[in-house]
Amino acid sequence: MEYMRQALELAEEALSVSHPNPPVGAVVVKDGKVAGRGHTMHIGGAHAEVVAIAEAGDLAAGATLYTTLEPCCHVGRTPPCTDLIINSGIREVSIATIDPNPKVNGKGIHILKGAGLTVHLGDGEEESLQVAEGYMKLMSTGLPFVIAKFAMSLDGKIALSSGESKWITSRESRDYVGLMRSQVGAVVAGIGTVLEDNPRLTARDFEGNEFPTQPLKLIVDSNARTPLDAALFDGGGEVVVATCGASALREQALVNRGVRLIKTDPKGDMVDLDVLLSQLGKMGVNSILVEGGETLLGSFADMRLIDKVVVFIAPVIIGGSGSPSPIGGVGVKVMEDIIRLERSQLKMFGEDIMVTGYMG
Repeated sequence: MEYMRQALELAEEALSVSHPNPPVGAVVVKDGKVAGRGHTMHIGGAHAEVVAIAEAGDLAAGATLYTTLEPCCHVGRTPPCTDLIINSGIREVSIATIDPNPKVNGKGIHILKGAGLTVHLGDGEEESLQVAEGYMKLMSTGLPFVIAKFAMSLDGKIALSSGESKWITSRESRDYVGLMRSQVGAVVAGIGTVLEDNPRLTARDFEGNEFPTQPLKLIVDSNARTPLDAALFDGGGEVVVATCGASALREQALVNRGVRLIKTDPKGDMVDLDVLLSQLGKMGVNSILVEGGETLLGSFADMRLIDKVVVFIAPVIIGGSGSPSPIGGVGVKVMEDIIRLERSQLKMFGEDIMVTGYMG
C-alpha cells in the first residue's frame, strides 16, 4: 500500500489541473525504489502513467507500475496508455480501481493481461473512488457530482441581518475554498448571491493569485438579471447562466457579453435543476460546487440532488432572528425525513471546523 498511497497523493494533486479527465496518480517502482512519479496533466496533456514512465526511463523495464485508475486503452486526445505500458517493458501493474468509462471498463486490464503482464486490482480502491468521485459519477450516471458548500457561525447564521457576511470564517478556511474551486468543473451561485455580494467566483488563494485552471462560473438566474458589469466577469473562467422564461432581450445581452446560456423550462418559477444537471453532464462537467445562497441550496436539498456537503463552522455567534441561515427551501415535515450525512469527517482550518459528509 506504500507505493499506492504515493500514487493517491499524486492523484489528489491532479484534481486542480486534470478536469474533465479523471485525477490519476502513478508510480513506477524498480527494485524497491521509486523510479518515476506522475499525475494527469491538463486536458490534452500527458496521463499519469505517461509522466511516470517517462521519468523512469530505462528503469521501467521489469518494473512495477502503481496507478489509481485502470489505464486507458483507446485513442482520445492522447494515445492509449496500455500500449505505452506494454512497450516500456513494465512487467507488473497494480491498479486501484476499474475505469467506468464504457471505452475502458475492464478492457485495459484485459489488454495488459493479454500481453503477459501481471495485474493486481483493488489496492487503494476506496481512496481512489473518493479522489475521483466526480469523474466516477459522471461516467456512471451522466450527471455531475454535486458538492454543497457553506460557511456559518456557531448559531447557524451565514450573515448579519443587514446581509453583511465578510468574513465569518478564517483566512485558512477561505484559502481552502479557493483550492476546492480549482478542483471542480463549475462553481454555482444563485442570482441573489450575485446581486447581494457581487462575487468573482474564481479559484484563487488568499493572496488573490488565481489557479492555472479555472472552473466555469454558473449562475442560476431564472430571469437573466445578472448585471453585465458583475465582478464574476473578471478573472479566469467562462461564465454560464441558467435561465427559464427570461426575455429574449436580456438573454441576448448576456450572450453579447460572452455568456453561455443554459435554458430550461420553468419548474414553478425556477430553473429546472434536473435538466440543468443533465445539460452540465452533456458538457462534460463532472463536479460542481454549489456555494449559495440559501434559496438555491434549499432547492438542491429539497430535491435530494446533493452528493456531498462541506461546511465551515466559525467559533462566532451572530444571533438575530432576521439573520439568514445557509439552507432555505421547503425543508422536511417529519423527523423521519431529515437528511443524515454519512462518512462524516472533521478537520480544523485555523480556529474553524470543517465538517464533510455524504448524502445517503
